[in-house]
Formats: sequence, structure tokens, C-alpha cells
Amino acid sequence: MSVYSAAKRTAALAAAMVLALTLFTQNRNALGIASADTNKAAKENESAINETEKELSDLEEKQAELDELISAASDDIADQEEKQQAISDQIDTVEETLHKLADSISELEDQIADNEELIAQMETDTQQKEQEIESGVDDLQKRLRAFYIAGGDTYTDILIGASDFYDMLMKLELVKRVAGHDADLIDKLIEKKTEYESQLETLKTEKTELEEQYAELEERRVKQQAQIVKLEELYSQSEENLKSLEEDKASYEKNREQVEKEQEQFEADLQKLYEEREALKKKQEEEKKKAEEERKKQEAAQQQNNQTQKPSDGSDNNTSNGGDNDSPDTNTDNNNNNTDPNGNSNTNTNTSGADPNAAYGYVPKSRFTWPVPGFYHISYGVGWRWGAYHKGIDIYSPNIRGANIVAADSGTVILASNTCPHDYGKNYSCGCGGGYGNYCIIDHGDGYWTLYGHSEHISVVEGQHVEKGDVLGTVGSTGYSTGPHTHFEVRINGTAYDPQNYV
Repeated sequence: MSVYSAAKRTAALAAAMVLALTLFTQNRNALGIASADTNKAAKENESAINETEKELSDLEEKQAELDELISAASDDIADQEEKQQAISDQIDTVEETLHKLADSISELEDQIADNEELIAQMETDTQQKEQEIESGVDDLQKRLRAFYIAGGDTYTDILIGASDFYDMLMKLELVKRVAGHDADLIDKLIEKKTEYESQLETLKTEKTELEEQYAELEERRVKQQAQIVKLEELYSQSEENLKSLEEDKASYEKNREQVEKEQEQFEADLQKLYEEREALKKKQEEEKKKAEEERKKQEAAQQQNNQTQKPSDGSDNNTSNGGDNDSPDTNTDNNNNNTDPNGNSNTNTNTSGADPNAAYGYVPKSRFTWPVPGFYHISYGVGWRWGAYHKGIDIYSPNIRGANIVAADSGTVILASNTCPHDYGKNYSCGCGGGYGNYCIIDHGDGYWTLYGHSEHISVVEGQHVEKGDVLGTVGSTGYSTGPHTHFEVRINGTAYDPQNYV
């Protein structure tokens, strides 16, 4: 076989390889355009999914808060309306969550479809590239085999076979080009092999991500099913709660007359006590005023008597400046400095101990501290309910039974009732303490009273002075109480005010 024939064969092979490479490049470019479009759609879907994820996270946090509120109210005294409102809010939240989950599932399905399309295109491209490599390797093997059979043309053969020097140069150039083409062909095959392996790795990564997306899709569907079940439970719970609420209202209406009568009597007794204490205070002030007037009158009479008995030697200075006459004035002034404007010998300032709420980070709004340290949930506030006016706040939290009730400020215990044995939840009044069960009232001076109701046991007695934070008793469910809690009131000059403005 001549060098020229070999060169022709090599040139033909090279032309075929160039054609194959051209076709491969065109296919790859087409795939690149399709892949770019697919990636763009995937990024848009991913952005939508991320936004939905954030919304779902916010909804889950809201659900957790409402679940806690519903749980806290489940055994509470009379906050069924609050519980029902929480259930209704939760139903709305769960329904919104279901809509978001549906959107999320749809977005994820779109992303999965885009990724499946991309993977399919990549698999086709990978298979095509694999075929091209196999074809190129096969052609190279045939060429090498043909050269081997024909016998390789060495430089010596070329020199001997050349007709002249010019012919020899032409043959050498042809051999050089053929050898260069073969080397280039091998380099391209190696490059294709590298690209092929890289694409295989990318394909593997894409398939792994696709599997993760399938898992996420399944997790979303499980969440969706769980939310459907939760919604059904909430509807059922709402029906039960409404039924319980209606039963509570019916029970309240049944013994409403008795409850109102007890409360009216309790209010009348408190008003009478307030008037008696005001009358006593007025009487004490009048007696103090009379005593002061009498003291001044006696001092004036003493001074006048001293002047009429003045000695003839003019030694009035010794008499008027005597220590005996100055002593009553000095003692009186000292006594006056130990009393407040109302005539009380004790002030309301507590200097004996720290606020028990300080350990919980409680910041007081006024002179008063929180009456049940560590338990700060108000299950029911001041306002109308079922035709009756609630004059205080009900403090309730899970496991509150037995917690300490403390004095909101220093003062004197003016009422303490500790005779109610009915320490359990009930939707009727047992008739004890005007509905407050075991309770106590503290007079803090300046017209301020505080009331603490439904205690399991009151540990202070009437007439006892207490400091701010002193324990008055423990939380129970005596009186008209459907569960353990503390009813707390603030009264000023006999009128009840919203305690939330003070604690």
C-alpha cells in the first residue's frame, strides 16, 4: 500500500470524524438551549416553593400558639368563649395551611416534572455521546488494524521510494499530517470521554435531587393528610365546645337568680364595710382634731396661768423658758411625725423583702405586684358575660393549683373567709363567700382595696398587717368556680376598676 493511498484513507476518516463532531456539537448546543429553558423554569419554581415554605412556617408557628391557647383554656374556669374563638381561629389557620400545602405540592410537582424532563434530555445526550465515543474508538481501531496489515511506511521507505528530493518532502509532509490527524482524533476521543464522565456525575446528582424532591413531595402529602385530620378534629372540638358552652349558659341561667342574689349581698356587705371604715376613719380624724384643739387650749390656759403668777422680781424668763413647759410641745411634734395624714401609724411601703415576681422578669405597672407569681395568663378579664358583669381578672395556667397567692401591696387584712369546703370545679355556686369561696380583702390605704378569691386555703386573718409579696393563701377552686384559678380585684373608694391597669 502506498503512502498516498494511506493518506487518502486517513483523510476520508478524518472527514467522517469532523462530520460526526459537527453533528454532536449541534445536538449539544440544541440540548443546551433546552436545558437553559428548563433551568429557568426550575429556578422560578424553586423561588415560588421557597416563598410558600416561609408562609407555611409562619402558619405552623401560628398553629402552635393557638394550640397552646386552646390547651391552656381546656380546663379553665369560664373562658369557653375565648376557647371557642381560639378554635375558630385555628380552623381558619388550618384551612389556610391546607391551601398553602396544595400550592406547595403543585409547585413541587412542577419542579419534579421539569427535573424529569432535564434528566431525560441529559440521559439522551449521554447515550449519544457514549455512541459517538464508541464509534470513534471503533474507527480508530479499524484504521490502526489497516495500517498494521498494510505495513507501516517508515521514513527509510519514503526516502528510498522517492523519485526526487521534492517528492520525498511531499511524502514526508503527508505522513506528518496523517500522524497529526490521528493524534488529534485521539485527543478528541479523550476529551469526549472526560465530558461523558462529567455528565454522568451531573446526571447522578440530578437524580439524587429528584429522589429528595419525591421524598419532600411525600412529606408534604403526609402533612396535608395530617392537616385534614386536624381540621376534622377541630370541627368536632368546636361542636363539643359549643355544646359545653350552651350547657354552661343553661346551668348559669338555672341558678342565675341565686348567683346574683349572693353577689348583691356580697357587694352590699362590702359597701357597708367600706362605709363603716370610712365612718371610723372620719371619727378618728375628728377625735384627733378635738384632741389637738384640747391640747392647744390647755397650752393657752397654762401660758395664761403662768403670766398671772409672774413673780415681782421680774424673773419671768426663768419660768417661761423652763424645760417643763417645752416638753409637751416637743413630744407632740414627735408623735405627729409618726402618723400619716389618715392617722394610721403604719405606712404602705414595704422594705422587708424583694418582689417575688422579680425572678420571673415581671415589671410592675404601679404600686401593686402580680398576685400569683409565676402564673401570668388571664383567662377572663373585666366585662359583661351572660348578663353579669365580671369585676376582676381570672388568673389561670396549667398546674396552677396550690400556687402561692401573695399580697399585691402592704396593708391590713380587713376580711378573711376560710370556710368553704367545696374545693373542686363546678358550674354552679356552692353559696360560699358570695361566690368567691375562700377569699381575703386587704386595705392598702388611700382608698385602695384588693380582693383574692377561690383560694383552697387562706393563711391570714382579719386585722393582720401584711407586706407586699407576703403569702395570703394558695390557689384553689372554692366558691362559684369551674376550675382552679385566682379571681383578683382592685377597688378604689368602694368601686371596682380593671386590675390590668395596675398589675
